[in-house]
This record gives sequence, structure tokens and C-alpha cells, in this order.
Amino acid sequence: MQEGLRERKRRQTRESIERAAITLVREFGYGGVTVDAICDRAEISQGTFFNYFPTKDAAIVGIGKFDLEDQAVFAALDRYMPATFFHAVLSLFLDVVRSYDWDGDIARMRVELVKETPDLMKLFLNNSFEYVEAFRERAAAYLALHGELRTCAEVLDAADEASLVVSHALEAAKFALYQATKDPQAKLPAAEDVEAILRAALG
Repeated sequence: MQEGLRERKRRQTRESIERAAITLVREFGYGGVTVDAICDRAEISQGTFFNYFPTKDAAIVGIGKFDLEDQAVFAALDRYMPATFFHAVLSLFLDVVRSYDWDGDIARMRVELVKETPDLMKLFLNNSFEYVEAFRERAAAYLALHGELRTCAEVLDAADEASLVVSHALEAAKFALYQATKDPQAKLPAAEDVEAILRAALG
């Protein structure tokens, strides 16, 4: 579908803010960059900035998004069945990452920046999965509806079991994304490959 004028303007403004933020960090370091400085470089008001990004960090390292309506989450998890609940959640997290724009110049600038700065790498990984805390509740509802997927029903309720699985899948997905950013030619590994590494590492 062809991009409309309003959508194109919004995309251009967002990209201008991101480019300004990343460039300023390269020039002055993370601690030397403020929202004011980003606005000056992008030639926008603070009001405009906060229409696009909630924080300075979000403009610098990006922010992951996912439709968290129950139906969307349930349909997404259904696509990976039959599988373990862990595999389905990990696959979903990895596919959300793959859906981001990794080929644009801003994405390349961002990856190069976070590779050079450990503190920004941590922010980058956390922000890429920003939606996960809100996802936990939907995951618990899904698991409660699919008792056949439960493996700890005797000791945990559905909410706690889902939270445990989501936490481990999140760390596994962050590991996969971190590995992919280390090598520009590398692709994000499949869930099966990440699980194989975990089994080998944890025994």
C-alpha cells in the first residue's frame, strides 16, 4: 500500500529524531546528550519529540512494539503450535525482533553504536523487548486456556508458570539478539538453535 503524505511526514520526523539522537551520542557520549540537544539538532520542539518517543533512551536505542490485544497474542502463539509453551513464546519474541527494520541506515547506525557501548547495549536489549512486561498477563491467560501446555501445574498456578516461562524466554531472546548484533552478517538464530545452545550450556 502506498504511503500517504501524513504517514511519510511522520516517518521522516521520527527518523530525523533518531538520527539526531544517535549522531549526538557518537559526538558527545551518552551522558552528554539531552532531549533539548536532540530537539535542537532535529529542529523540532520538545512537544514534538514526546509525541514520538517517551524518553531520550527510546530515541537513541529504539523501542520494541507488539500488538498486546488478547486476540492478537493468542493468534500469534497459536501459530507455533504444536510446541512447548517456552518454544512458542521464544519463537514469538524472535519473530517480533525480525519484524523490525534492520536494513535501514538508522538501524545500522544504532547497531554500530550499541556494539561500541556496553551500557547502551543493555538499554538496546531491554527496549527491544519493552512490551514483554505487559505481555505476561496475556501469556498467563493463554496458558490457563491451554492446560495441556502446562508442566508445573502441581506446584505453580498458571500466572506464575507463565511468568517463569516468559522470563526465561526473554533472556534467551536477548541472548540471541546480542549474538546477532556482534556480527553484521549474522542472522537472528531460530528458536530451535537458541534452545540447543541453552541445553548444551545448562546440561
